[in-house]
Amino acid sequence: MYSPPKIIFSRENMQLDMKKHERSGAWNLPVVENNTYLGFVSKAKIFTAYRKKLQRQKEE
Repeated sequence: MYSPPKIIFSRENMQLDMKKHERSGAWNLPVVENNTYLGFVSKAKIFTAYRKKLQRQKEE
């Protein structure tokens, strides 16, 4: 096991999350709330959600 390069806290916004992904070079970072592991955020999933949002805005 190894420590992750960065940790995402559950109350942080996506802009800060993306900065942590970029600075760490990691594609997956753990999400923590009250010192409890909740899961992880994938950089790929963030990009996918962003593309879908852009598509919806384009259709409106």
